[in-house]
Amino acid sequence: MTETSTGRTATADTFDVGGRRVVITGGTAGIGLAAAAHLVRCGAQVVIGGRRAEGRAIAEGIGAEFVPMDVADEASVATAFEAVAERFEALDALILNAGIDAYHGDVDSLDLEVFERVMDVNTLGVVRAVRHGVNMVRDHGSVIVTSSPAGSVGAPGMAAYGASKAALDQLVRVWALELGPRNVRVNGVLPGNVRTEMMPESTPDVELIRHLTANDTFRPAPEIAPVFHFLVSDASAPLTGSLVGCHDGIGAGFSLGVMSRVASDPPDGSIGA
Repeated sequence: MTETSTGRTATADTFDVGGRRVVITGGTAGIGLAAAAHLVRCGAQVVIGGRRAEGRAIAEGIGAEFVPMDVADEASVATAFEAVAERFEALDALILNAGIDAYHGDVDSLDLEVFERVMDVNTLGVVRAVRHGVNMVRDHGSVIVTSSPAGSVGAPGMAAYGASKAALDQLVRVWALELGPRNVRVNGVLPGNVRTEMMPESTPDVELIRHLTANDTFRPAPEIAPVFHFLVSDASAPLTGSLVGCHDGIGAGFSLGVMSRVASDPPDGSIGA
């Protein structure tokens, strides 16, 4: 075994996350919970944060620990990381996953209160968690931000969600530069349409959701978890300031499914006229 630039001793498997100390915000449901369960199964020590009253039971159900955390409340975030500091001397990875979506209307009928709430949770919530958690991340550690292809692909009625994720993409780049001297890597994960409580299988027009991807896929959350595993592991050591797309080709262009649907059911009924 040899010493590597990650500050750890190289093993036969650089994908190993055994013993890694990981905190996941927004970890009581959806992608965050799926990532937590996967990492625990692979030997990591995981603490999930969230607002749910049943959060502790959820954590115990997957072999993780729980701290109450509302990323929209600075005092809650500070208290949560104080509790984490009592459990871990340092962190190997900080996964910033908490986020919401809510319809605020189009530009001419905007509900400003809803718009501000989405921006506050999705963007400032990540900033609050970084402010209180990043100094716990060891040198050569990993900060992972859950973003979205919505940050670069527009959709009517999703201005706040898209803007909040575009802001995260820029924060990933800036923080990667600022934390580079410590060899702390910062990367974003961009899931696409993933089956979660936010977007269940019962979502209207699942067929269209599938068509938005290159491969006609509506993927369950556990299939996204290995991307987080990679970014927690030393295998991702050369990667920082990157946005890792795991969205099945959303944003690559217009899929054959979308083109076929538009051709068969044009919005104005006059395509090609």
